[in-house]
Amino acid sequence: MPELSDTQRLVRDALVGGDFQTVRPVLIGGGDPTRRLAIHHRHYHASLVDALRTRFPATTWLIGDAAVTAAARRFVATHPPRVFCIAEFGEDFPAFLAAEPSLAALPYVQAFARLEWHAGRVSVAVDGPALSLADLTAAESVDLMSSAVAFQPGVMYLTADWPVDELLRVYLSDQTPPEFQMEPGTMHVEVRGARGDLHLTRIAAATWLFRRCLQAGLAIGTAAEGALDVDPQFDSGRALIEVYGAGLVTRLFLLNPH
Repeated sequence: MPELSDTQRLVRDALVGGDFQTVRPVLIGGGDPTRRLAIHHRHYHASLVDALRTRFPATTWLIGDAAVTAAARRFVATHPPRVFCIAEFGEDFPAFLAAEPSLAALPYVQAFARLEWHAGRVSVAVDGPALSLADLTAAESVDLMSSAVAFQPGVMYLTADWPVDELLRVYLSDQTPPEFQMEPGTMHVEVRGARGDLHLTRIAAATWLFRRCLQAGLAIGTAAEGALDVDPQFDSGRALIEVYGAGLVTRLFLLNPH
């Protein structure tokens, strides 16, 4: 009698990879129990492929349903889920698409799919109560440079080497322009969403780094120093006011309080 863990592994391999003969000795009931397992195998693949197609509608619009479906089938066969929620499946799919030989003519497909993945995640976030500029003024006695802030949950900072933010706006507008040029260049994008709403905003490199560092929980002073390395003219005071004014901050706290 094999151990339970061994049986579970055999069933898992059969469901994912279709290896029915190896698992056959531990199956019971019916003339050919592998036929029943094959049904679960097909359902496993079909449900995950459908989940990817649902999760990447803009990417499907860009490269076509046939290309996404074919890539999704190969991805599911080699990248079983590592998360419990099927809606969270597919984070590695953009990189997988970039390695597809048939998509070599679209060097921006990974950046576009990655943007869509994060846009989908932040768009369903729920904003918390934001601190105001009055709250920042009231905190003047606090050592701001040694303090950190907590950001709204629906915010993400991405960089891309192609204008994929503009391309996603085209998709969301449901209006195909007569011509769209994809010219390479570094883009710094703030992706912000809440309750189905989504905003894509390009920001300067120093501002992008400042906000990304703040979101990561670094001290305000540390974030300012990093931004100054990018742009010596960076105004950290104004940048902090803009962060508060945009409603991004939900909490201000002192790091390592004594």
